[in-house]
Amino acid sequence: MKYEDFLGILLPYKKFQEDTSELNSLGFDFFEGKYQLVDSVYKLFQNTIKTLFTKEGVEWIEWFIYESDWGMKDWSQKPRMIDGKLIEKDPSDVYGARDENGNPICYSFESLWEHVKQYTK
Repeated sequence: MKYEDFLGILLPYKKFQEDTSELNSLGFDFFEGKYQLVDSVYKLFQNTIKTLFTKEGVEWIEWFIYESDWGMKDWSQKPRMIDGKLIEKDPSDVYGARDENGNPICYSFESLWEHVKQYTK
């Protein structure tokens, strides 16, 4: 798989989420209404990434989307835990995940790809 193929899976899903969120704010309910498109598209997305990535890769992709808000979350506003100890907030620390050497990972589409490509099937 190439990076462009990876983006071809994630970016349409991101656009779908943005569009359905906007439509929801206008009164169209595709989450729990008559046409539950969100659940169907989510299952399609899940099946796609589960086919292409191991469990670890799927978990990192889900973390990037749902926990890191597509890499847009500012982690400097949240306290961090390292080895069970609370670390004070650092305004310069905007990344939510780090590798074993302390380097930021999975903070953008490209950095996510660099990390999860090791988990391709």
